[in-house]
Amino acid sequence: MLHRPALLLPVALAWAAPLASQMFADADSLLARGDTSGAIAALERLIRRDGKNAEAHFRAGTLYMTRHVPGQELSPHRRQAEEHFRYATRFQPDSAKYWIALADLFRGEDVVTTRVQVRGLLNRARQAAEAAGDGQRQADAAYRQARADWNTFATFGRRFRSLETTVPTSPPNRDEGWKAIVQYYKERVVPIPNAGAEYLDGAEEGLRTVLRLRPLDLEAAGLLVVVFGERGRWEEAAGVTRRLTRAAPDSGRAWALHGLTMARTNRWPEASAAFGAAFRHMSPDERSPFRNLGQIMRRADEIRFTQVGATEREHFDSLYWQVAQPLALTETNEVQAEFYARIVYAQHRWSDPWRGYRGVETDMGTVFVRYGPPDLATSTSWLYEKARFLFHFYQMPGFSRAHFSGDSEWQFSQAQQESPARFDNVPIMRTLDTILVQTARFRGPGDSLAMLVVGAIPLRRMTDSVAVRDLPLVTGALVTDDAGHELTRDRQNGRVTGTEARDLQYRSFRLQLAPGDYLLRVEAHLPSIDRGARGMQPLPVAPIARRGLALSDLLVARRVEPRDSTATRWDDFLIEPNAGRFEPGEPVGLLWEIYQLTPDSTGATRYEVALWITVEAIDRSTAGWFASLLGGLGDQMGLTAVHDDRVSLTYRREHSASPAGAQAEHLMVELRDAPKGRYLLEVVVQDLVTGQTATTTRTFTIGTEPVTR
Repeated sequence: MLHRPALLLPVALAWAAPLASQMFADADSLLARGDTSGAIAALERLIRRDGKNAEAHFRAGTLYMTRHVPGQELSPHRRQAEEHFRYATRFQPDSAKYWIALADLFRGEDVVTTRVQVRGLLNRARQAAEAAGDGQRQADAAYRQARADWNTFATFGRRFRSLETTVPTSPPNRDEGWKAIVQYYKERVVPIPNAGAEYLDGAEEGLRTVLRLRPLDLEAAGLLVVVFGERGRWEEAAGVTRRLTRAAPDSGRAWALHGLTMARTNRWPEASAAFGAAFRHMSPDERSPFRNLGQIMRRADEIRFTQVGATEREHFDSLYWQVAQPLALTETNEVQAEFYARIVYAQHRWSDPWRGYRGVETDMGTVFVRYGPPDLATSTSWLYEKARFLFHFYQMPGFSRAHFSGDSEWQFSQAQQESPARFDNVPIMRTLDTILVQTARFRGPGDSLAMLVVGAIPLRRMTDSVAVRDLPLVTGALVTDDAGHELTRDRQNGRVTGTEARDLQYRSFRLQLAPGDYLLRVEAHLPSIDRGARGMQPLPVAPIARRGLALSDLLVARRVEPRDSTATRWDDFLIEPNAGRFEPGEPVGLLWEIYQLTPDSTGATRYEVALWITVEAIDRSTAGWFASLLGGLGDQMGLTAVHDDRVSLTYRREHSASPAGAQAEHLMVELRDAPKGRYLLEVVVQDLVTGQTATTTRTFTIGTEPVTR
């Protein structure tokens, strides 16, 4: 009798095993039909028969969790799930699966004392998986442990010591208070050395373990890239993504991660190529965050953008990035690559697979996608110095997701209206300078127009802090239509010496266009130091009338001279270009063409030119310039004062009729002692044979101030 229980144990186990298998099958069948209640009831019956069946407890706990919403208050389902998971770990403590289930349950709780147990539970899971030789479970536990360490760092890692107790806030007039805010954060908020290093160490160790066991685990690789980035180790992160793309060349997400690391190491052509490869291999759902320009639009524009069809969105996407490209001459769109890099970073940093939200949907992720990495960040504040933005956040300890605090949500909504997106962190954008542009339209072959485009290249600023001996310089003018298609470009390759880099350099470009509305870009690029400048503006090209008296545009230049005595067209002249901004005392050259002059009976054309110079805005402290102007030119050219802010010059010409029906006219005007300001030139031509008149105008500036960046 004493040995009877031992003899019956094998018989009991032999009976229980098929019963458990049958009841598991019954539960699975009910669950497949959508009957969760029936499946739970089947598992509860099994537990009543075999209370130590760990798998039955695990399955029951899992089904109870489907009825509980993470983040909400504790429910009976949540309590029952925890009870079953605890029984599973008690009856089979050597199974990593059950420890992971309990850890996942605890990590979703708002109660800090519950969530701090997660790391210990995951340690048990890793030990059990390692003892069992279960690499997959070991990787699962290591990844969760790394996530827990990372979330702890995000909450507590960026610790600062404030040297003042009063934090300045921005007054209604932000100009008055912003300097105090920046000074406070730069000088008075002192980082604690190595704060949070233990959490980053733990996260890195766990993620390296995952990748050793699962080399193609994209979630682990992505978070490891984020951890490396947090420590400024982007070159190591690039090594991780290179290995990843070699091992999984058909993975769009792997290529996207590589695009992120290439952007953060300033390898912009490689970043663009990586994102191109990513999109070729991504599913439509994976590509959707990258195609959502609403994330960097004003709210009203975002709403309209979501309401248009897929074709219209795709067309707008193409146009947006063409305009946003810093330099079209380089064939690399750093701003677009940066936008994609921000999406990838936000997804891997702030997403939470257990709570089911994506990083781009979080408050921090939303700010990051629009404005990029902050200039200064604590665990609770982000400061963008140039943009003058300061946002505060609140984050529950141990979670990835932070929320706006105070009035930062309202401030963010205001910031979106003021500046929907900024890309100040892109190196080419930080140094991108401005090119002042002048365009002049003349009649071309057939119905086309010949466009002369002049750009003032600010070489002094472009080469600031760089020792210049002999640098390659690429310049060009590009024209696109309203569909974003490039129609023409004039690209020029040259070099810059140290002497030339001290001043503005003017470049002229010649284009041929049909009448229409276009976008003009004039660009300069110093590829060896990756600095550039651009001028971008709409280019309306109106036709020049083919009947009746007509004029071309009025070109202003530093000097205009005919090549020889036979010069009749604008391109027969030597033109020393200027973009419409002159130094005080510098002469102003004028060139324009007259069309359809009617010859008289002798075959000669006779016309009168009236030149008007009007002050639009000047420094009124300078007086007497009109007297000087009249004294210098009045006797020679007949200048007369009309008002105290306007002078005129009238003269007559007679030429043999031009076979081409066009007659070029030029002048050099010495505006001695003219004060700094903006002036309007107006040329009125009257055909003395027919009495018809035509007018053309041009605004120019006299000043010493540099062109604004």
